[in-house]
Amino acid sequence: MIREKIRSFTEDVCDHNGYTNEVKEEIEYTLSIFLFEITKIFIVILLFSLLGLFKEISLVMIVMGLTKPFTGGYHESTQIKCLVATIILSGIIIILSINNNLNFISIILLNLINIFSVYHQAPIINEDMPLTREDLIRKNRIIATISCTIFFIIALILSSKGIYSSIITWTLVIDSCLMFNKKYKIKIKGD
Repeated sequence: MIREKIRSFTEDVCDHNGYTNEVKEEIEYTLSIFLFEITKIFIVILLFSLLGLFKEISLVMIVMGLTKPFTGGYHESTQIKCLVATIILSGIIIILSINNNLNFISIILLNLINIFSVYHQAPIINEDMPLTREDLIRKNRIIATISCTIFFIIALILSSKGIYSSIITWTLVIDSCLMFNKKYKIKIKGD
């Protein structure tokens, strides 16, 4: 329902302003990601804050919010399913971080695997979040790789500051694992 309204709104704006189909696709994709992510982030932070985990869930949402839109991967068919999946995955990340505080070497190794996976796999293109322009695909891959690298550096800096480096690392691990959900994939020229 929301996707249809976004598509309709984007078509109206693009038709009125004479934008090309390529620009329309980019605007629709960006608007979809922005609206869905903001709503989901607000609800998830509110829920975990009620459990006394505001700092932890805020960090999970920041890392997910700045990497997942560019890596793609696992998508649910409805916003409710997506919200439930995000709550479950966020809970798993926080539980892993609390119970498995990573040492410096573990942070390095796991993040190198994450960066390798993102560089070679992102963005995942599927029916829920289609991208067809090669330049956008390349741009998303670069942004995803840079984001993961920046969070890797932050995790290293925070490695002696409690569970925060573990939260960052486990979030990136889960995110990169979700890229390999190959239920379906759209073929793009050049793949």
